[in-house]
Amino acid sequence: MPFIPRQVKAPARQALTCKLPAETATLLKQYAEFLDSTQDYIVSEMLRLGFHRDKEFQAWLAARPARNPLSEPATRPVDRPRS
Repeated sequence: MPFIPRQVKAPARQALTCKLPAETATLLKQYAEFLDSTQDYIVSEMLRLGFHRDKEFQAWLAARPARNPLSEPATRPVDRPRS
């Protein structure tokens, strides 16, 4: 048994760019300040919470075949013309 516990590794992250209405962006910044957290954390947790609470979305997910999102490419490869 180790003397100290193993460090918890953060999950893999993927960059995402989106545009928000100015009022929403201001509230996000203020909420992050209120919680002394990053805006990334706030967005991630709010989305996770929303996905979890949306029962219709959960039913839709359950009806789909199981997939491993990490094994699928994030975007479709671009077909390049051959010379």
